[in-house]
Amino acid sequence: MKRIFLIVLLVLPSLSFCQSNDWLTSLDAAKRLALVQDKMVLMIWEEAAFVPLPVTLKDDNGKQVFIDDLFENQILINLLRDYFILVKVNEQEYEELFQAIKNKRSTTYINKFNDDSIKILDVNGIIVNSNKEPYREFLNLTKFIIKYDINTSFIKAELTSYRNQQNFETTLSLASKYIELAIFTIESARQDIITLSNIYLDEAQNHLLNDTIENKLAVIRKIELLKIKQQLILNRPRKVLRQLKRIDDIKADTANEELVAFLYVTAYRILKDEDNAAPWRSKVSLINLKKSNQIISNNN
Repeated sequence: MKRIFLIVLLVLPSLSFCQSNDWLTSLDAAKRLALVQDKMVLMIWEEAAFVPLPVTLKDDNGKQVFIDDLFENQILINLLRDYFILVKVNEQEYEELFQAIKNKRSTTYINKFNDDSIKILDVNGIIVNSNKEPYREFLNLTKFIIKYDINTSFIKAELTSYRNQQNFETTLSLASKYIELAIFTIESARQDIITLSNIYLDEAQNHLLNDTIENKLAVIRKIELLKIKQQLILNRPRKVLRQLKRIDDIKADTANEELVAFLYVTAYRILKDEDNAAPWRSKVSLINLKKSNQIISNNN
């Protein structure tokens, strides 16, 4: 990623800039631009931006530099613009946005939506950093950028399909792809991406109630297996094996045979149990074995 150490901050550590630090004011426009540029959206409620947000970041010498207000520092705004699509959303839009998520999101998610903190959104406006974090007096901007500078080109096709038409197939496909993206995401962001994928999995399950789906039982099983795959990516191989053993006739599931094999072979390999992994290896494609290797590498 680009260098985020700023020499100028050593010289002008507390200077507020009067240059125009334009943000987008349309969330829809920000989401469209994020899709084009393969970025996440950085959103703040407009009134919250009038409250100073103190931040720290590292300079070229690795020293932490303090800035008393992110929103008034044009250099930092320009820096953020390199990594995110910036948007300030007017409070008048709150009610419409809230109604879209009411009774559909966790309490933690709703609290994040309501508060004045910076929110990272995907191109569909779903909050990525919704997991509860410990209170910090200052935002560490260096760590924040490293964590959420997520290139979404890997899932662009699925994001585009979902934006064009939201149905069971596009939603499940995007959820599955987000789970795969988590494999290649920095460890500090992995839980956030898994939580995000779970929102789409829940949405896919809701589509099952209304959409006409062939072989619905196999599809329901696939969603169950994808949720187990989430645990695998979060380095919980023993939990994965326990959950697989609880599923009736799991080894006879021909519709999801490769996914089942992938879960078994990867879980056993993380535990360095090659004897139990061996029978499953031949059922996993080469490309999925490479993903398995990446998960194992992440967990070692």
